Amino acid sequence: MQMKKHVETDFWLHTGEILQQLSQGGVLCSVIDKAGKPNLITLGWGLIGPFYHGHPILAIAVTPERYSWHALEETDEFTIAVPDQHIADAVACCGRYSGRDVDKFSITHLTAVPGKLVRSYAVQECPLNLECRIYTRVYPPHQLLTPEHRQRPLEKQHTIYFAEVVAAYTWV
Repeated sequence: MQMKKHVETDFWLHTGEILQQLSQGGVLCSVIDKAGKPNLITLGWGLIGPFYHGHPILAIAVTPERYSWHALEETDEFTIAVPDQHIADAVACCGRYSGRDVDKFSITHLTAVPGKLVRSYAVQECPLNLECRIYTRVYPPHQLLTPEHRQRPLEKQHTIYFAEVVAAYTWV
């Protein structure tokens, strides 16, 4: 696949698209650990809000059971790649397999593109990518998720990551 060029976009023009995709198959979260190993995780929950240092905010939740949780703990950056229906199978695959066992970029044939402002990779096949920097983590026990999630043992409950969106772009 030919490498495309980033084109900056206004985050606020895409909030409906982001929320819709979260509820209809999920978005991809690209992470990178301190050794430089990338991974993708499919997320179906997130929050959007204004503002942190003038940037939009995204909040995501990841359980320590997920391989990507360790990368989020090691680095303060991630990229949200918002897919369309053309790569629905790849998004489902990233939710089905663990990065402990497979290279998800390789098995899904998705193209990892270096971030503009963060170390995590963008996904070229996703029409929208959002580079994010974590500014706080909320560890369990907390009351931010459903009662069902809060009934799980603490070591299996989700950490909530609040991040500022430092870049939003599409491709040409």
